Amino acid sequence: MERATKAIYFLIIVLFIISLSTKYYGSTDVHEYIASAKYFAGKYSADLRASHSMLYGFIHSPLILLFNNLIGLKIASLIYLIIIIISVYYISEKNKKALFLITLSPIIWYLGPWINPIQLSSLLFLWAFFFIDKFDKFQDKNYSHLVYSGILIGLATSIWNSVIYIGFFLMICFLFNRKVNHILIFILSVLIGFLPLFIFEQKLYGFFLYSIVKTFVSNIIVSIYGSIYQGTIYLDLSFFDYLSFLVMFPFFSYLLFKKENFIENKKALAFLIASFLFLFINPQIRYILIIYPIIIILLSKTINEGQFKKQILIFLILSLLVITPYVIQTKYSTNFQEFNSLLNNINDWKVYNYHIDDLLVRDLSNITNEFPNNVFLVGNTADYYAVLASAYFGNNLTKLVSIQDYDMFLKNESVLFDKRIESKPIIPERRVIWIEGGISKNPNDKTNYSGIVWGIGVNEPLNETGFNLIKKYNILYLSKKM
Repeated sequence: MERATKAIYFLIIVLFIISLSTKYYGSTDVHEYIASAKYFAGKYSADLRASHSMLYGFIHSPLILLFNNLIGLKIASLIYLIIIIISVYYISEKNKKALFLITLSPIIWYLGPWINPIQLSSLLFLWAFFFIDKFDKFQDKNYSHLVYSGILIGLATSIWNSVIYIGFFLMICFLFNRKVNHILIFILSVLIGFLPLFIFEQKLYGFFLYSIVKTFVSNIIVSIYGSIYQGTIYLDLSFFDYLSFLVMFPFFSYLLFKKENFIENKKALAFLIASFLFLFINPQIRYILIIYPIIIILLSKTINEGQFKKQILIFLILSLLVITPYVIQTKYSTNFQEFNSLLNNINDWKVYNYHIDDLLVRDLSNITNEFPNNVFLVGNTADYYAVLASAYFGNNLTKLVSIQDYDMFLKNESVLFDKRIESKPIIPERRVIWIEGGISKNPNDKTNYSGIVWGIGVNEPLNETGFNLIKKYNILYLSKKM
């Protein structure tokens, strides 16, 4: 046991070293989470574009003030992963197989450097599953376990809104044959867990359901009509997106569906199947963590010694592949920043003898030192401003402005996206029913767009009428309105 404990400690130390040393901190939505944390810390020099709950950023904003960089957010995410590992060990009744399987799982090493709410939400969701499973298996007439589960689901969804779908599957699979009052107690408990989010968003937006409604509606719209930046999620997926998603799961997961195991855990397995199919619609590796600890707990009870050793070997190989891009990015830049892009760019791997983030910070610092306390227009894509705002921790910058907002100002437009759905009767009906929604600029935007004279282009000069290039830095191009 002592050797096993030392091995786990060693692995955790390595996880911390690699995750904190790499200059990679995530991709999808990461700038949004960084932005909200910096905003509440008073360190964000731009407007926010929040597609998800900002409660995660609010909770972690003190870490921005404490460290004055992003390292505190990374440490927090790592701590949540470590607590997940400990929780799996505890919930599995101190099963050493479960401990080694979760510690060496490639998903843990994949998410090590990520600044993301999924780690914290997954931790809360794991315990929500534990309590509802305990309530179900022991036919518990003490409703406390059901209440704990519901509250944790609400808290997990408050941190990462997409948990609401997985939480719904959990409720259906475990409570479908229960009394109505069980379902009502669970739903009421979920609402209690939502209270921090409700209070927070009522204060920020004047609408306590803001991010939940936005998440639900936007997922439907993007799936059917596409986003304002690209097509629908289905059209953008490649074979390697599905492959990178699937290989993260334990090879011996099929053991869970052996007859005796299925009978014993049919509700848990029904939940895992429903969740897997839902996540497979948009197969992003980071999503897997929400159900992964549950898979490991169940698998550890049925896998034999030989299968366990083979699974550990598979995990070890995958985890080494997963951390390779991160190790490279401790000093260099690459076009395969994480495991999914490693596979997608398999025929065109590139490594650069510099780190792009270092050059970005250096360029922006030089620009703001030479031209302090100015507003800068940033292009040539809509969200490049967020990349710069996330990286900048100086005091010489007034504001960074999206080129998308600037172009809308010039065109006197305010609507980014709108959609109207209406009935089209073929009979002489006097009325039609319609629903309309969309995305528009904040009418309270106080930015003085007409007063902007400086512009920054990323990787190329700013492509905006009236702005002329005056200086090239490493990867940023400074322009001035003439």
